[in-house]
Amino acid sequence: MNPLSFLARPGWFLAGALFVLSLGVTWALFSFERDGGETADADDTLQVVYHINADDPALHLNALRNLQNHIDGSAVDRLEIKVVMHGGGVSLLQHAKDDPDLRSTVDTLKMQDVRFLVCGNTLDKRGIELDDLHDAEPKDRVSSGIGELTRLQRAGYTYIKP
Repeated sequence: MNPLSFLARPGWFLAGALFVLSLGVTWALFSFERDGGETADADDTLQVVYHINADDPALHLNALRNLQNHIDGSAVDRLEIKVVMHGGGVSLLQHAKDDPDLRSTVDTLKMQDVRFLVCGNTLDKRGIELDDLHDAEPKDRVSSGIGELTRLQRAGYTYIKP
């Protein structure tokens, strides 16, 4: 008798295939961390880019609070977060000059090494100077907001649009 003759029976073959599949699924489930699903080795850095392009102070504050929740709830030790603003989104740092809640939230995030990057095309087109923005420096200006978003995503950043 052929020792592999059981494979000729469809029921046995299907049972074996399902068993192997269940082992793979079990392994995949247990390889994920249970506290949020973000996994990283000790040497890994989670890289995230937030995209803001709307002129809406309520949306700005909500987006930045979500960003803080992201930091607080992250399962990894090292985060590298950048906020790219273009179009109407540049107003986030304009409003932060006059809105104490928004300004405080931006400052708190900056103290946690969150970078705020501003589209140079938008600044030029709208005649906005860096001095018109809260705590903006020349290093915060990128030539193109969309170009920067593309570059960061190609570099492995996770894209979030609040």
